[in-house]
Amino acid sequence: MSEAHDIFETLLKLGISEEDLEEELKQKLLQFHGFITKQGALFLIAKEKGLEVYSRELDPAIYDEAEYNIDYGEFIVDIASIHKDMINIVAVGIISEIFKINKFQRKDGTPGKVASFLLTDSTGTIKVVLWGKKAEILRNEFFKVGKIVQCINGYAKKGLKDRVEIHFSKKSKVILAPQDINKSVINKLKNIKISDKRHNSREINNTSRNPDKIEDLYNMEGFITSISGTIKIVELKEFTKNNREKSFLLKLTLYDETGEIKVKIWGMQAIEILKIIQNGMNVKIFNFLVERNDYLESKEIRFTKKTVIEFL
Repeated sequence: MSEAHDIFETLLKLGISEEDLEEELKQKLLQFHGFITKQGALFLIAKEKGLEVYSRELDPAIYDEAEYNIDYGEFIVDIASIHKDMINIVAVGIISEIFKINKFQRKDGTPGKVASFLLTDSTGTIKVVLWGKKAEILRNEFFKVGKIVQCINGYAKKGLKDRVEIHFSKKSKVILAPQDINKSVINKLKNIKISDKRHNSREINNTSRNPDKIEDLYNMEGFITSISGTIKIVELKEFTKNNREKSFLLKLTLYDETGEIKVKIWGMQAIEILKIIQNGMNVKIFNFLVERNDYLESKEIRFTKKTVIEFL
């Protein structure tokens, strides 16, 4: 379906009366305070009724933003930003130390094995722990100190002496010599001298950061524990992804007496948040990502699947 009319007609074919659909559409538009178009409202109604709908219309103004809308579990984070209980971690770094594969016996009597190595980027070093078959990557002839690797879908937990580590699950994987990494990231890694890192490689840089004011975020990047401020709704944009599925981008501004910062929320999470917020609300946001918008030359907040809003 490419237009609101097509979606409307398809909903009527489900047996919904035109009068009921018009009323449902009216309520949906009121619910979102004018921040959603008629087509967007019809899309939500259709989705709620189990229909697969999409639009071939594309807003060129937000095409780049739509392309940037990658899976929340698949973006690179600095090692310094990794903290306990994070999941779906994607980290890129240089192998700075490799430990031997250890075999052990599980409680049920079956054999097991575990291996680990140190991963270093420009912000710090962290231990990566691999269990079972995942440990076999250490036997690969290309898995050597000084090589660049990408760790995908790891999760963070505390290990010895309460140091945070990346652990692998069944869905986790290591990519040797990754090819799709930003050149600036690769250049930073190539400038790292492993010898300079070895003497303190076990001093893991994983401090959880909890800024007091908005202005504190201007000099920070990565995952942040929480921040408080007042909400201003900027706009809700609707766009079509490459797979022809319709999606949304909600833009907010969070401000306090020290400054303001842009907030971006993607997909259906944008719709759920828009349902519960209003201009002028005082809120506290937990577990979010701060990153630099190179185009605007400023920092902005991005919601992840674990981001939570608390109303003050």
